[in-house]
Order: sequence, then C-alpha cells, then structure tokens
Amino acid sequence: GPACPQAPSPWLPEMLGRSSMVTDEACLYLNVWTPDLTRDAKLPVLLWIHGGGNVEGSGEWPPLGETLARGGIIVVSINYRLGIFGFFASPELSAESPRHVSGNYGQLDQLAALNWVRRNIGRFGGDRDQVTVAGASSGSLDICNLMASPLATGLFQRAILQSGVCVDSIFPSSSQAEASDSSFAKQLGSPTVPSSLAELRSIPAERVLDAATKDRRLDLEPLVDGWFLQEQPAAIFAHGRQSEVPVLVGSNENEVSIFASDLVGGKSYRPGTLVEYRQWLSRRFGVLADQVFAAYPAHDDNDVVAAFTTMDTDFDFGFGARLLAEESFQSCRHVYLYHFTYTGRQKFASLGAFHSEESMFLSKRYWTSWTSTPGDEQLSNAIITYWTRFARTGDPNGSGLPPWPVYEPNQYLCQVLGERITSEPVPRSRKFDIFQKRLTARLASLAGDDTVSPHP
Repeated sequence: GPACPQAPSPWLPEMLGRSSMVTDEACLYLNVWTPDLTRDAKLPVLLWIHGGGNVEGSGEWPPLGETLARGGIIVVSINYRLGIFGFFASPELSAESPRHVSGNYGQLDQLAALNWVRRNIGRFGGDRDQVTVAGASSGSLDICNLMASPLATGLFQRAILQSGVCVDSIFPSSSQAEASDSSFAKQLGSPTVPSSLAELRSIPAERVLDAATKDRRLDLEPLVDGWFLQEQPAAIFAHGRQSEVPVLVGSNENEVSIFASDLVGGKSYRPGTLVEYRQWLSRRFGVLADQVFAAYPAHDDNDVVAAFTTMDTDFDFGFGARLLAEESFQSCRHVYLYHFTYTGRQKFASLGAFHSEESMFLSKRYWTSWTSTPGDEQLSNAIITYWTRFARTGDPNGSGLPPWPVYEPNQYLCQVLGERITSEPVPRSRKFDIFQKRLTARLASLAGDDTVSPHP
C-alpha cells in the first residue's frame, strides 16, 4: 500500500534508489512475510517499526521482510501516520476526544497494528505470544514509548531497539504541545484558533503537509498525554514500571556524521571553531557546558568537528542505549547491548559507522552508493542470526557466532559488531556521567524534588 503523507525525503535516493514514494491518506497498511502458512506452525513474529524522525518513511524502510523471514520467523512491517497527521495536538481535537487528549496518533497506529497481530497472526502461522517489536531511529524511540505505555502491556514479549530510546529525553505535555501546535492554523489562513479544526479538515492534505513542513515552530513528536503516555518515559523506566521484556539495544560509533552529509542532503549544524563549539555546548548544557567540554575536549579549531561528532553521538545515542540497558536490567535480566562499528568504503569511508547503517546489514539491501566487500556478507549474516535468534528465544546466543554476554550494571559490556565481533566495555562509558547529571536535574525539576532520578 502507499506510504503515509510526507515531504520528499533527501534520504530516499540513497536508501531505496528512487526519488519519490507513492503516498496517500489511506496509508494504514501492513505487510506480512511468512515461511509457513500452517495455522499450528506457531512461528515467532517480528513486527518492524520504521524510522524517519516520525515525519517520513514507510514499512519498506528498509525492505527486510523477505530476508528475515528466510530465518524461520514471520515478519510484519507497518505504516503509521507521520508528522502533522501523526502527532498534531490541539485543544479542539482534545475536546472532541472521548479521552480528552490529542496527538500520539502515529503511536496509536502502532498499537492498532500490534492488536491486529494478536488477533490475526495465527492465520499466517504465527504465535501471538512470541512477538518481538523491532525498529530503528524514531521507530526505536517509539518502541521505547510502547514499553512505557500501559496500553501496550502484553502485546509484545521482546524488543529490539536500534539507535533510538526514550529514556534520555523529556517529552512535552499535552498542554505544552497544544499551545505550540494550535497556532499552526494561522499558517493556513485561519483568522481564529477556535474555528481552526473545521478549517483544517476542509483543506487538502498536500497543503496541510506543505505548511507543516515549512513551520519550524511545530514540535511534532510523542507527548505525555495522560493516556498513551501517563508520565515521562524517562521516569517510568527509572522506577522500573516499563514492560518487563527481554531487550536488545544498541547504537553506532559515528551516529551523527550522516546528518551533515551530502549523500542524504544533510544540513545538520556543525561548529567549525572552538568558539562555536563552546557556544553550542553552552546553549545545550548551560552550567554543565564546561564539564562536557572537559569530557570531549578540542585543543584547536582542527579538533572541533571530531570532538563534536563524538560528543553528539554519545549524547544523543550512546548514553541513552546504555541507560536503557541499565534500567531494563533492573526489571528483566535478559538485556543485550551492542555497539556497531563497521565503516564502509569510498563515499562512506569518512562517515564511520553512521546512523541507520546497521539496517542495511539486517536487510541485505545496501544503499545506492555502497561499495560491497566480502566483509559485508559475513557481518550481515551475523546480525541477521543474532536478531532472529533473539526473536525466537529472547537470547541472541547460539552456535557458530561469538558469545554475546548479558548486560550487567558496573561491567558495561557490549557486543561490538564490525570488522570483528567481540564483547568489550562500552566505549567512553565513563564520560556519560555528565549526561546523566543533566537528565537527573531535568527530571528532578519536573518532579519538584529529587525523587525521580534514573539509576546511576
């Protein structure tokens, strides 16, 4: 089926080798791949939630269904509403809702897909009590939110999170989101906010999408609505109230390098001088800026890009992956942490192990400019084997591959997936203390005291 409405993505030519996608408002389709249609096959199920910042993508990002189904599991990939159609909140929408909430529609679509699987997957040879949710980037963050939502309890038994978590972030409340989003109608010529809902529904989807894409004030993301998310996911995980399911989670060595790359039209800001680097740190970390600089120093302007890339990768991805592993261990001992380190050739050589790269190996669908080497196939087969074993049993271990140790606090061991596969301490893990300090302070300020603080 068509993808959900979205702006043209500069990632698409590299990721799927085309410049556009077929989109439609009637987009809530899912796809099923199964190696056995026998009703009593009772095969484990992997439900894939695509990434794309919750503003772009589809169930074919990446096209991994056929590849993983060959490993003896059923694969379901889904679409869910994106951007303005998936995460817009307004007082008018909340007023007409039986739950008196708005927003989080994209996440509710994911819940609907999980409920569909529970009702129907047996007809495709699947076991509804062996469902693994897996996803990358924003899809991984959404899975983290599903783990924190009481509405998803019992709908999945395992979770794979690739480069995206919810435990290191603070999401807006319903009132904050409504205040931010309610002014959007004015961009479409609405003179007054009270009449905006009816007007928005009368406007073609393409025009709404175009206006939302241009409005930088819109903050379209999951929100704490008191229904899907009853409180901050970071607080839920800190107190061990999330779903108690086995977790496989990780991040890549050079996550943020791709966001400034011409390969995907990247325009992410990069400080070029020491002064700019310190200014960025001050804006983001405030009184903790000097401590972050001490942990990720640059001695002169030539060091700035490398220092910033490492710091931002750890801040946005590495720290959160380890924190989720840490907090998941408190409620479920079956936790596996990975660190992806594989570097491509030619155009990709300078990017290191960039954001979303591991999904190529999971799907065996490589980007358009990717230069293949013999090592690609070896790593791809290892990742597919680890992932499908985890989907079957909640444990990636088995014969033929290096053992993957269970994550345990204070040991900080992860599985390195790259030119070599081995278990090592999480890189730069001791530097994460400063990010923990910032998160703890933010949670304490929300709670009004220090009773809501993540595990150290």
